[in-house]
Amino acid sequence: VAQVRVAAAESSIQTAYLSVNDKVELDVKYADELGYTFSEALGVAPVKIETNYPDVLSIVMPRDVNGTYGAHQRFVLQARSHGTALVRLHINHPSRKSDFIMVSVGARMYPRDVVIHSGQHLNFTIIGDRMDAHGPGQWLSTNEKVMHVNQITGEAHARGEGIAEVIFKGPNLKLRTTVNVLKVNQIVVDAPAEILTNVAAPPDGYKFSVKLSDSAGHSTESSVNQINAPFDCKVEPSFVGFVEPWSDRAVKKSYCVFHPYSPAQLLPVKSNPKDGILHISVRANLKEDSMVTGSAHALFVKGFYIKEPGMLNLTPSCNHSVIIIGGNTDVELFWSAKDLMSVSLVDTNENIGGPSQIVYRVSHR
Repeated sequence: VAQVRVAAAESSIQTAYLSVNDKVELDVKYADELGYTFSEALGVAPVKIETNYPDVLSIVMPRDVNGTYGAHQRFVLQARSHGTALVRLHINHPSRKSDFIMVSVGARMYPRDVVIHSGQHLNFTIIGDRMDAHGPGQWLSTNEKVMHVNQITGEAHARGEGIAEVIFKGPNLKLRTTVNVLKVNQIVVDAPAEILTNVAAPPDGYKFSVKLSDSAGHSTESSVNQINAPFDCKVEPSFVGFVEPWSDRAVKKSYCVFHPYSPAQLLPVKSNPKDGILHISVRANLKEDSMVTGSAHALFVKGFYIKEPGMLNLTPSCNHSVIIIGGNTDVELFWSAKDLMSVSLVDTNENIGGPSQIVYRVSHR
């Protein structure tokens, strides 16, 4: 063990942002000369932790059973007042290597160090402090051609490729962050499955994933949760259902979500109603440039439905009834007790522009 490192929630950090009175619990990781950590080295050496501004930040370390500060692997930082403080961690070793954390206490801009696609929207806001403590302010952009910001609300629109700074200015406060706007040259759409159907379709629809990339094919994933998806979606043929763009903010992924019409709603326009399989295409077009587009294909198997109740009552006085099947009429009928019943096709309605249906007559022998 030659040095110590600080980590939070399994990831190394170099900067922390806290509000006044906030606390953050950090772990101490022991490492060798090159910085490789020893996961099995738990509290093998006393760690010295100090800050250059104890009035801004206090350090709380656990005590040993004898009441003294000794070898431990966890400590707490608590914000005391507005300002910026540097925290240093080290152990007694000839290498004299240390690890540092910069802690900023007070208001901060969110999100920070943004990577976003051209055409996307997002909201900037101030967190970590009460806004009324600093009075009213306004939002600014250093390059309106790259990033436009509403001066009052902080809503931003990425207009073009480049780098800009977003600034918030108040009577006693000035905050800024960098925004990198990437140009999208290619859209890649992937189907969720090779075969889709409108029978027992997912309640939330079929999610066709949409990925944006540059001219070299490198993915240009956004680093923030955008307000809206920067693309429009379309399904062909259009009579099979409708599609809408959607961004999942939890996982920062975007989709074209396909909602197929039910068998009762599906119209057999431009298709043979007896042809139960269609090839559909879901396409995504960039809003800022309709020439940037991508699509995915899938087989679509149409379902059918029975219009009549699930039970037929045949009596001596009424020894026949009908079964009406709509939607995909390319079906086969099977029945038991063939010595007691007969089934025959009596009518076919395959009008273009209206739901297709076939009628079977069920008779008691």
